[in-house]
Amino acid sequence: MAYTLPQKPQKRFLPTKFNPLHKKDVIEIIHKLIQFPPTDFKTAQQWFGTYHELSCAVSEAQAILELNINLDNTNKNLEKKLLEFEQNILNELLLCREKMMDIYLSSPFKYSMHAFEQGKIEKELGIRKKFSIPELSSLQLEENKLIREYKHFTNLASTQFEGQTVLLSAVSGKMHDLNERTRKDAFFAYWNFIQSNEQKYQTLFDELLHNRRQQATVSGCKNYTEIAFAELGRFDYGTSECALLRNSISKVVVPCVTQISLKQEVSLAPWNAQVWPSITPTVPPAHGSRSELINSLQKLMIKIHPMFGKLFEEMLKNSLIDAFPRQGKSPGAFSVTFQESGVPFLFGNFGVNLRDMFTFIHEFGHCLHGFAVTNIDNILLRHPGFEFCELASIGLELLASPFLNLLWLNPNDAKNAHKYQLFQMLQFWPFMAMMDEWQHTVYVSEKFLTAPERNELWLQISKKYKPHVNWDGCLQYEKLGWLSRPHIYTSPFYFIDYGIAQIGALQLWLNSKQNYPLAVQKYISGISLGAQLSIPDLFKALDVRFDFSEELINKLCNKILNEINN
Repeated sequence: MAYTLPQKPQKRFLPTKFNPLHKKDVIEIIHKLIQFPPTDFKTAQQWFGTYHELSCAVSEAQAILELNINLDNTNKNLEKKLLEFEQNILNELLLCREKMMDIYLSSPFKYSMHAFEQGKIEKELGIRKKFSIPELSSLQLEENKLIREYKHFTNLASTQFEGQTVLLSAVSGKMHDLNERTRKDAFFAYWNFIQSNEQKYQTLFDELLHNRRQQATVSGCKNYTEIAFAELGRFDYGTSECALLRNSISKVVVPCVTQISLKQEVSLAPWNAQVWPSITPTVPPAHGSRSELINSLQKLMIKIHPMFGKLFEEMLKNSLIDAFPRQGKSPGAFSVTFQESGVPFLFGNFGVNLRDMFTFIHEFGHCLHGFAVTNIDNILLRHPGFEFCELASIGLELLASPFLNLLWLNPNDAKNAHKYQLFQMLQFWPFMAMMDEWQHTVYVSEKFLTAPERNELWLQISKKYKPHVNWDGCLQYEKLGWLSRPHIYTSPFYFIDYGIAQIGALQLWLNSKQNYPLAVQKYISGISLGAQLSIPDLFKALDVRFDFSEELINKLCNKILNEINN
C-alpha cells in the first residue's frame, strides 16, 4: 500500500542533499559533531541543531524501513535494507553515543543550545550515559537480531482451525468470539501451537536472557532491570513503585475481579474468563462493515474534538491508515510517527468487532500524541515515558464512550460496549501485574532460570492473580502462558506502562463525566507537552494523580463497578 508523506521542512543545519541511508553522509555528520564541539553560543546552537536534524532524519528512515516490512513481510529485499541500515547507520550512532553525550554534558554552553527545560535533559542523559559504552552497544545490536528472528517466527506462525490453516494472530482474535464453541476451538488451536513449538520459544528466550544478563555484566549493574528502565526512559519511579502497584492490584483488583466472576453467567474455563454475555453488544459495531466503521470512527473523532476528525481525514486521504488484514501483511497493530515529516501512521489488522474497534481508537490516540509532539523543536523532549504515551491512547478510548451510539444504533448495545470496555480494564490489571512480577523475578534472579523453572514461576504467579479461573484439564497450557506474550521478547518491562496509564485514563474519564469539554481541553494540553515535564507532572497537567496506592485503585474499581451495575 503506497502512503504519501508531506514535503519535509527545509533543513537549517544539515546539508540539503543529506541522505540518512548513506553511511558516508551519516559518518561525515557524526565526525563533525564529535570533532567540533561548541566553542561559543552561536556554535552551540549549530551543534545541537545538527544533532536534532540528524536524529529526526535517521529516526524517520528507520521508521519507514520497519513499516514497509510490516506492510509487506514477503519482500526479502526490504529485510536486507533494514539489516544494512542497522549495520551501517545505527551501529555508527550507537558507537559514538557516549562521546556525544560527553560533549553535551560537559559543555558550558548546553543551556544555550535549546530552550531551557529545568535541566531535565542533563539529568536523564547522565543516567543513560552509563549505558552507552561500546561493549553494551554491540550486545544490543545482537539483541535486535534475536528480536527480529522472534518476530519473523511469530509473524508467519499458523495453526489448524475449523479445518483450515490459519495465522496464529487470527486465531487469537477468535478466542473472544461471541460463540462459546468458537472460543473454545480457538483456545485449543492456539495453545496446541504454542505447546508444539515450545522448544523454539524457549530457545529464543534463552538466547535473549543470556544476552541481557551479559548487558548487565558489561555495564556493571546488579541485573538487567536497571538497563531496561533506563532504555525505557523510566526515570521518575523504580522497582519499589512497581511492587507497590502490583500489591495494590493483588489486594484490591483481584478480589474485585473474583467478585465479578460470580456474575459472568458462564463457566470460568480459560476461554470464558473474559466473557460477560449480558454486557456484550448483540451485534458488531458499524453493522460489521469496514467502510461504515471508518466513517463512524471519523464522525466519533469530530464529536470528541473537530481537530481529531481533521487529522483522521488527512491520514485517510494520504493512505496513512492501513487498518485491515491482507495477505503478506504482518499481524498486530501499532502507530509510528515520522519525526522529520511530522505525521503519524496507523497500522492495524482490525476485524469489525468490539475489541478491535477499541484498539483502532487506541492506536489513533497514539497518532494524535505523536502528531502533537512533532511541534517541539527538540527531539530529546518529544517522547515522554511509555506510561504517558499509553495514557494518551487509553484516555482517547474512554473519551470516546459518550459517542459509541455512532457505531451501534441500539442504545443498549452502545451502553454495553462501554461497560464491556470497563470490565476488560479490570481484567487487565491482574494480568499486567503477572507479567511484571514474572519479569522482575526472572531478571533479578542471580541464577539463570531454566525453561521448566520459568514455566513453574508463571504458574505460581497465575494462582496469585487469577484465582477465579478454572484450569481443569488445561493446566499444561497455562504454565506456557508467558511464551505467547510478545512484550517479554521484544520490549522487556514494557507492560506495566499500560497499567499505570489505565490509572490516569480512568481518572480522566471520571473528570469527563463532570465536565467533558474541560477534560478534552486538558487532554489536548497534556499530550502537547511531549517530554518537557516529568511523568508525574504530565499526569498533573491532565488533572489526574500519578498514584499507585490501594486507596486510588479501590476508588477506580468502585467507580467501574457502579458504572457496570447501572
